[in-house]
Amino acid sequence: MDSSKRVGRVIFLVGIAAWLTTHTLTGASAAPSAQKLVLTGTVTAISQVHARPPSRRNWAVTIRVEKVKAGKFSQPEFTFTIHSPARAGLAVGRRCTIEATWTGQGYVVDETRPIKDEGTAR
Repeated sequence: MDSSKRVGRVIFLVGIAAWLTTHTLTGASAAPSAQKLVLTGTVTAISQVHARPPSRRNWAVTIRVEKVKAGKFSQPEFTFTIHSPARAGLAVGRRCTIEATWTGQGYVVDETRPIKDEGTAR
């Protein structure tokens, strides 16, 4: 192998090592400390999304987080996908309590479990 290819390969490997170090230190690839979230909030938006097959979660629901009952979550809003907001009893302006589980890539709301209706927002 000539020296120019060796130098190129070393630069490439150093770049990968730097990227991995940065992402590990910032926590970008680490799982959150809480594997389960329980949030209460008000539905602020429901919009159709295009989920990749085989997923049938074609709706995104955004809630304004009012209370974190379990886990750690510091954002003002939480958005999740679901197959049928109507079947889950979700509508804009309704308050609900949702349970979300960390999958390693993000939080997922299991819509086979009931989403607790808390009534309309005050």
